[in-house]
Amino acid sequence: MPFQVHPGNLEDLPLCTAIQWQALASNPFWQVHFPNGGTQDLQNCMTYHTEYEFNNLDMYVFKAVNTSRPDDILGYAKWTIEEGNLFSGADAGKTTTGEQTITTQHETATHSPSFCPPPVADEDSNDSVFKAWLPEVMDIRRTYLTGTRTIMLDDLCVRPDHQRQGLGTLLLKKLVDFADNRSLPCYLESTPVAFDMYLHQGFRKVDEVEIDLANWTKGYGMYKTVMMYRDVSGALDRQRDETM
Repeated sequence: MPFQVHPGNLEDLPLCTAIQWQALASNPFWQVHFPNGGTQDLQNCMTYHTEYEFNNLDMYVFKAVNTSRPDDILGYAKWTIEEGNLFSGADAGKTTTGEQTITTQHETATHSPSFCPPPVADEDSNDSVFKAWLPEVMDIRRTYLTGTRTIMLDDLCVRPDHQRQGLGTLLLKKLVDFADNRSLPCYLESTPVAFDMYLHQGFRKVDEVEIDLANWTKGYGMYKTVMMYRDVSGALDRQRDETM
């Protein structure tokens, strides 16, 4: 096999951020959310986010590399084990100002006093589209991340010059093996492009959110996010698909 998957470390995260921007450069939501593309300030800010979370959360990063060039990262997957208690109680999912923005460990961490990311210019990030998308997403997360420990897939990105070579599936199999070994369910939010890949690994569609990007940028249309869930029994579905 020309590719292998290995655990990532803190030093890999800046390159993972760069790969994320490369992989999502053609994504309509990202184009509207970040109209000037992956500026250096944005990449520095997102790298800081990931490094902070890597050091403070139950987060795992795995990287896909070429066996002959193990230092050359071709793609990565990042996930967090959510403890299932962030939506418990009347004030679940709220900041101190009452805004319902805390939905996962990530948002909890970023409201910590020690979280001080580098600044990003206002014109580089159109936060209004994200804020319009988030409330419905929060309601769905509330359903699937409450009451039980669940793995949330945060990122699965492959460099454009190595896409359609099986790297995404290789990284996803690392996730489901991780989940199966711990008897944990998984949750993710996908673009429709990756839908079939997740289905083959035991995920099922549980909901979707659509937003009209034309409300922010002319020439764009409806954008769909697909929510998918993999029960602990998803391991059986995966085994069945692999034998067919």
